[in-house]
Amino acid sequence: MCLSGLLSIVTAPVTSRKECVLEIPKEDEDMKVPTALLELQAMFPDEEACWKHLRRMRWPRGFVCPRCGHRKSYPIEGRRVEQCQACRYQVSLTAGTVFHKTRVPLRIWFLGIFFVARHKKAISALQFRWDTGLGSYQTAWMLLHKLRSNLRPRAGFRLRGLVEADETYVGASRERGVVGRRVVGKSIVGMAEEQREHTAGKVRLAVLEGVSFDDLGPFVRGVIDGHDATIRTDGWKGYLPLEAAGVPHDPHTQGKDFARSAKLMPWSHTVFSNLKAWIRGTFHGVSRKHLQRYLDEFVYRFDRRWKEEELFGFVLRRALGGEPFPYHRLVAEQRA
Repeated sequence: MCLSGLLSIVTAPVTSRKECVLEIPKEDEDMKVPTALLELQAMFPDEEACWKHLRRMRWPRGFVCPRCGHRKSYPIEGRRVEQCQACRYQVSLTAGTVFHKTRVPLRIWFLGIFFVARHKKAISALQFRWDTGLGSYQTAWMLLHKLRSNLRPRAGFRLRGLVEADETYVGASRERGVVGRRVVGKSIVGMAEEQREHTAGKVRLAVLEGVSFDDLGPFVRGVIDGHDATIRTDGWKGYLPLEAAGVPHDPHTQGKDFARSAKLMPWSHTVFSNLKAWIRGTFHGVSRKHLQRYLDEFVYRFDRRWKEEELFGFVLRRALGGEPFPYHRLVAEQRA
């Protein structure tokens, strides 16, 4: 059966709201997550199954009124709202989340979360629209960007140990006759990545304005643990003031010795290669205005590549714990 066939049930009528939300999950009850597309369809065959799961995710220990703390509620007929039995305060399941005021069925949202979480190449808005039967490209594009908006790295975490720092260009071709770091029409992406013995550690990517120390310095200092990190670079002059700024720096001027470069900084080249292949292969290029969210999505999956089977739950929690990302904000970015 094609994916559109799997989703045909989205338009089917749902059961009464009374039948789904009053069941409070036990504290020790496992929160199973789908690891395959057919498993996703089996776990969430209709909208009620999605809403029930969303409620369990938002209130894993049962409803708690944000106003008075009472633990009992009842649903409001015809609405996705819980009303506290004590003070009668009404709480929307989606208020203050990525799903706030959504008109898109939750099954479509869950499918978007699945593709973002489980597909290494993710999915483009055009492909997502075709696969789900959404009415417009804009709706598909907006949904995916809303999910990406809450995948940025958590504040407070810092890279440690030996950290490779480098930069690359994304989004345009090099101008003929222009060499080195002088590139026209591209977005500059800075990278910092923990270098471990047999693999890469955590990685951070950011869109930068330039390649001088004014741009590279704040980026590097903002993502590393200042007490437990040494930066290794290719010796580019934009990194040289790091030492004077109090950041241990291990520069290695490499020139055109690519073999030496690969040995000294093995993972930065791998990450950049994977990033560019992902952007070209899935999205065929992205706008600088929205590039940071694509970088955040890439980093989120890369840092959790050993936990792929749990990613659906991780991304859904981010969507519930994140902030609404209204359409007018996306439109404003488009016009900027």
